[in-house]
Amino acid sequence: MESFTENDWDEAVLRSRLPVAVAFSAEWCVPCAIMTPALEWASTHFRDRLRIGRIDVDANPAVSARYSVVGLPTVLVVDGGKEAGRRVGLMDSSALVKLLAQHVK
Repeated sequence: MESFTENDWDEAVLRSRLPVAVAFSAEWCVPCAIMTPALEWASTHFRDRLRIGRIDVDANPAVSARYSVVGLPTVLVVDGGKEAGRRVGLMDSSALVKLLAQHVK
């Protein structure tokens, strides 16, 4: 699973040739930690069809503000530089896969 920052956001996420699913999370967020294994599995499962990564909201507040992220975890799907999907809150593996599968190329 990739890690994104404010410094690489535009290049890595907005200009990606593949859709990108980004989990907005924080080190102190327990639901974020619970969801990590499902995100890691999905990152391997959807390899070469969908990029999956995370961004720490505490270290990258400008990106969080830009997308009005107020609840954690938030999974944002960006395709072609535009928001294509969003889900806020803890998801089990099947809900996460269902969300991501809609955006696979």
